[in-house]
Amino acid sequence: MALASPCISAVPCDVTAPASVDQAIDLIESEHGLPDLVVYCAGFYNPMPVDEFSRDAIARHMAVNYQGAVNCLEPLLRKMRARGHGEIAITASVVGYRGLPKAGAYGPTKAALISLCETLREELTGSGVVMRVINPGFVKTPMTDQNDFNMPYLQTPEQAADFIYYGLRKNDDFEIAFPPVFVRQLKLARILPYRWYFKLIERTIQK
Repeated sequence: MALASPCISAVPCDVTAPASVDQAIDLIESEHGLPDLVVYCAGFYNPMPVDEFSRDAIARHMAVNYQGAVNCLEPLLRKMRARGHGEIAITASVVGYRGLPKAGAYGPTKAALISLCETLREELTGSGVVMRVINPGFVKTPMTDQNDFNMPYLQTPEQAADFIYYGLRKNDDFEIAFPPVFVRQLKLARILPYRWYFKLIERTIQK
């Protein structure tokens, strides 16, 4: 017996505009009910070396990557908590683990998202609402095509989607991070003293 194709609907939304977010969520809720799972995956990225340091570029990254997530979280948390169940997964990045060259605009937004998800995860305990964070490594997209350096363990979008899908199916994992080898290396680097960490970064850049 052939299975029916799932119904997929597109709802336009500007995550930088709270009114647009509220309208989109209300429309989805009225037509389909409040979702059981929401994955935030809006993102903006431009490399920013120090000689191009720009407050406007940083503000743009913050507006989409961090404040955009916050704009979505406010109504979703209110509605899901009132209902008593739901799951939210925020896409951050392994770049948020520690400061990296040319990521002065992008990296801090991802570090902020990781911190926010960690905070909300604990505060939501017992509410029926689950908070998770997705930390991908390098994935080949138009955004990463801007990079002029070697990207270790570069993933295809299909590989990334598989990691996220199977990660979301595990109900007990807070963090979905991939690829595993790269994540282990970066988490090790995260606990290094600054002196050793900066020497490691300098050697990596020189290669």
